[in-house]
Formats: sequence, C-alpha cells, structure tokens
Amino acid sequence: MQYIGKINKNKLGSYKKRIMTEEAILTDERLNEHILVKHKEEYEQLKPYLREIIENPDVVLEDNRYENTLILLKKISAIQKNGRIVIKIAVAQNKNHPKNSIITLMKLNNRTWNQTIKNRGHILFKKLDINE
Repeated sequence: MQYIGKINKNKLGSYKKRIMTEEAILTDERLNEHILVKHKEEYEQLKPYLREIIENPDVVLEDNRYENTLILLKKISAIQKNGRIVIKIAVAQNKNHPKNSIITLMKLNNRTWNQTIKNRGHILFKKLDINE
C-alpha cells in the first residue's frame, strides 16, 4: 500500500462531512492487478503527478456509476496531458476499506475530458479558471 496524498475536503461537496479520512492510497492489488495490467504506460507518465491530482484537482465529479466514488481530473501542462483518477471514498468504518483508495487512473484527451465532465457525474468542484 502506498500513501499518495491528502484529499482536500473542501472540494468534496456533500462528502466533506461523510469522509472518514483525507488520506488517499494506492493498494498493491489495484496497482499490480489492474493499473499495471491495463494502464501501465499511463501510470508511468502520471506517477509523478498523482499527489498533485489528488490534492489539487481541477474538477471533482461524483461518479454516477459507482456509489461513494469520485473522479478527480487535472490538466498537467508539463506533459501536455489530462489526468483522471477514480477513487473510492471511505465513508464508514470498514476494516476492508479504511482509506480512500485509487481504483484506476488514465490520461484523457480534451474530447474525453469534456465527455467525462458532461456524462460521468455531478460536479462537486470545478476551478474557476479551467478551460474545458
């Protein structure tokens, strides 16, 4: 298990009062059995920016597909890519899920970025100066 960073509660809308911890982690299981299998190249490019995406996202969406799941989006100018992290939020005392856990991550082009914002859930936070 890797500690990635702290989620900013002020960007979580109604989850602000429900979240059990601000800590965000990446489990060995998700890294080795999903991310490195399906998104290895993307992981290598986004790895240096994971903390930045978690701690300072440009957009936070409440995922409309999965309960207690958020989508964090960040434009990363240094690599001219957009990063997306899907994270399961710890909202109750649960020994199997004690921390906010990264489920997956990927890079997005601008078209997919806009489609994600439009179609994947309710916007909880959006930077005022972000271009779509």
